[in-house]
Amino acid sequence: MRAPAPSISWRTAFGPFLLSPEARLLQRQGAPVKLGGRALDLLIALVENAGAVVSKKDLISRVWKGVVVDEGSLRFHMFVVRKALGDGERGQRYIVNTANKGYTFVAPVERRQDDVEAGAASSVKQLPALATAIVGRDQDVQTIVAGLLQRRFISIVGTGGIGKTTVAIACAQAAAEHFEGNVRFIDLGLVSTVEMVRPAVAAAIGLRNAIADLQALATHLAGRPVLLVLDGCEHVISAAAELAEWLVRSCPFVRILATSREALRAEGEVVHRLQALAYPPEGDGKTAEAALAYPAVRLFVDRAAAGATGFELKDADAALASQLCRELDGIALAIELAAGRIEALGLRAITSHFDASVRLMWRGRRTAAPRQQTLGATLDWSYRLLGEDERRLARRLSVFAGSFSLDAALEICCFDLEKPLAIELLAGLVSKSLVNVDAGGATLRYGLLDTTKSYFWKKVMEDGEDLALSDRFADSVAVWANQQVHLTNAGADDLVGEELPNVRAALERYMSQEGRLAEAVTLAASFCQLLLQQSRLADCARWAQAALSKLSPAHVGSALESRLQGSLGQSLMFTGGDGDGAVRAFRRSIEVAEQLQDFKETLHLLNGYAVLLHWDGRYTDALSVARKAQSLLVEVDDPDSHTIVDSLMGIALHLVGSVGEAMPYFERASAFATTPRVDIASKVGFEPQIRALCGIARTLWLTGSYAAAIPAAEDAIAKARSLGHAVTHCIALTLAGTVFSYADDAERFEAMLETLERVAKQHSLIPYQRAADVARGQMLITRGRVAEGVERIRTALEILHAYRYRMRTSMALTAMARGLSQLSLHSAAISMCDQVERMIQTGGDLIRMPDLLTTRGHALAAAGQSAEAARSWLAAIDLARSQGVKSGQVKAAIALARHLIDTGRPDEADRLLRPHVVAAGDESSPDLRIARGLLS
Repeated sequence: MRAPAPSISWRTAFGPFLLSPEARLLQRQGAPVKLGGRALDLLIALVENAGAVVSKKDLISRVWKGVVVDEGSLRFHMFVVRKALGDGERGQRYIVNTANKGYTFVAPVERRQDDVEAGAASSVKQLPALATAIVGRDQDVQTIVAGLLQRRFISIVGTGGIGKTTVAIACAQAAAEHFEGNVRFIDLGLVSTVEMVRPAVAAAIGLRNAIADLQALATHLAGRPVLLVLDGCEHVISAAAELAEWLVRSCPFVRILATSREALRAEGEVVHRLQALAYPPEGDGKTAEAALAYPAVRLFVDRAAAGATGFELKDADAALASQLCRELDGIALAIELAAGRIEALGLRAITSHFDASVRLMWRGRRTAAPRQQTLGATLDWSYRLLGEDERRLARRLSVFAGSFSLDAALEICCFDLEKPLAIELLAGLVSKSLVNVDAGGATLRYGLLDTTKSYFWKKVMEDGEDLALSDRFADSVAVWANQQVHLTNAGADDLVGEELPNVRAALERYMSQEGRLAEAVTLAASFCQLLLQQSRLADCARWAQAALSKLSPAHVGSALESRLQGSLGQSLMFTGGDGDGAVRAFRRSIEVAEQLQDFKETLHLLNGYAVLLHWDGRYTDALSVARKAQSLLVEVDDPDSHTIVDSLMGIALHLVGSVGEAMPYFERASAFATTPRVDIASKVGFEPQIRALCGIARTLWLTGSYAAAIPAAEDAIAKARSLGHAVTHCIALTLAGTVFSYADDAERFEAMLETLERVAKQHSLIPYQRAADVARGQMLITRGRVAEGVERIRTALEILHAYRYRMRTSMALTAMARGLSQLSLHSAAISMCDQVERMIQTGGDLIRMPDLLTTRGHALAAAGQSAEAARSWLAAIDLARSQGVKSGQVKAAIALARHLIDTGRPDEADRLLRPHVVAAGDESSPDLRIARGLLS
């Protein structure tokens, strides 16, 4: 037969291929296939006459019109066509040669006419190609594709702009080979009514006239593998669900991948809820490397680089990029819109000068669907699909600054609704991806994305409901916060961190109204205690100062003032802020509490003040304050107060060198309860039982129970970590962690320091950050990098002293003296030891005197003053013995024994060392091993 002239009004799909004669294009799964002009003409002629034999003569006359060629040229180009199609691979046949007749295209084809008139025709698409690389969705794609092959019907569900369509296209491309290229993409966003859903699908699969009959669709799809991608189902969800359910039931080889802002709730559906891209949490992502570990930042950088020539993320900008991705909630569309403004505005401007309401108006690609051109348009689309009651509730929920509980939502936002209806409406907003739900805790928490919240709050303001709703919110949250500070159960405390944004917003509401300042001060006092519980110390100081500045004459000298001053003192102390301010705050709070005869509050404040004195290097004064707190137990006879006082007395005695006297206090405090409690930490700044456990670990080592000391230290640190209270955790790391240093356990000590640095940095606890620097300097000196270690300690001490933190000064200067001696700066080392001795005598931290005396002995010996060195070592042994510190005795005895051996007096060395080794029994420590070696 004669092949007709080429038609330009059709496209044909077969296997994974799409042939477009008008465009002279062959595609495989959306990608162009390279094919020469003659070969393409041959393929067009065969496909146009699929199923029929086209003679060799007709093919030659059509493809080589006016040119004389032999059949060899035809056979060569036919070979090229077959190779391009993969003809014969995996049993797939496309072209068959009929002997002495010609060639036949034998594969099934689907003709796609260009003149389909149904409105649905506009939604018919070959699987779209992704114009840009997909970022951060590899695991989602892998999971969905695997699910499609097993479960047949998967819906990708998520909020608008999160990237559902992008993921669906990526999944379809990845899965196409399993369907021999039979993948059909239907953009239901272009379909305006439910009646047009079936015609849209019919047109996509090649049914003429876009037949809407379900049976016809099923018949057409029966017997062959097909993947249908139904994109954007939410506005025609009932029709999409009905169609998907019918096809899954009727066509065993059909798979369906749907995208929607809510689940279709159809039989056989498996929901894959698409989460936002992970972004750096607060305090993370401060370097380019750290920030780029998160897919949200990678997406931002990728899109910014595409739009702004030469853009790359530098360390200096990493924190800003991380902040931006956090503020945009990891929503892909929002991040891409922000990246599109980099070239014109720069990263700092779009981070600093645009809030969520402005970001709603940012425009994206002109070619994007209207509902995806701005974040506002995306939310408009969702809002229009809600019923009136759902709209009202969605608007009101935007009053919450953070996440919220079901009870809070019902009380604040559903006061005019029946409870069952309100719960159903909230569940509906969750299913429509407008409200997020977090099931990770003991109770469900709900929340809105920042952009969604801003959109709905604008609606609230338009309705004129904002003032009344804000007051209702503030009053409800204030009641909760004021009650919370009096609770002691750990389960309730778990909610505090999640509720802090709401409490802050309620306090801001009160502070903005002159007539509600009394309520503001009351709430601020509770808020500051909750902030202390969460180790949010900088926030605590700021709000305490703000509330105190608005204190009315009626509140001066009140319990509220005492609580606020105490919170201010604790927060300034631990952040290393205004040291004088911390002293003034503690003294004023104690003064007021004493005037009010509030003995329990006074006891708590004295505990905090004693810690401040320790930080200031005033150990003897701290012991006096501890004894004053102990005297109040006559008035306050409750277990918590006894634990606080016992822990305080233990540490105060321990640091002045009364090690044996301190131990019973530690033991009583640690035996009070099996589990430390964070509610006590909120009252006194840290958990006192943990401090007692640290004291026990240190005492075990110092008194020669070396084997028991390390697990005791690990236990104290583990319990502090489990408490989730940053200050308590840092206290445990610095107090109990010294045991690892005593034991020369480099691995444990390094792990402790890394944790201390991380926790202190995350919570802006600058003194603990610098304390870690001091410890690292000590490690450097021990490892032979002496000059570097001395300089690191010196720099850290300068900063610590600027913050009035002198608690580690004597120990740090003793380590520096060792380093100076090793650098042969003997006079400087001896002078520094003398300075430290005066400091210890003045401040009272006699627990550190034996180590100082031992260090001074080494410096004197290195300077050639052997007699003075021996006297210093003997003094160290005697003082450590009087304190009950066996480890200090052994260390000084080793130094003196080596001197005796070097001066030809081994028998004296033996008489000195042997009693210590015998008394130690089976115990072992680095110094005992040295001592045993000297004796052998």
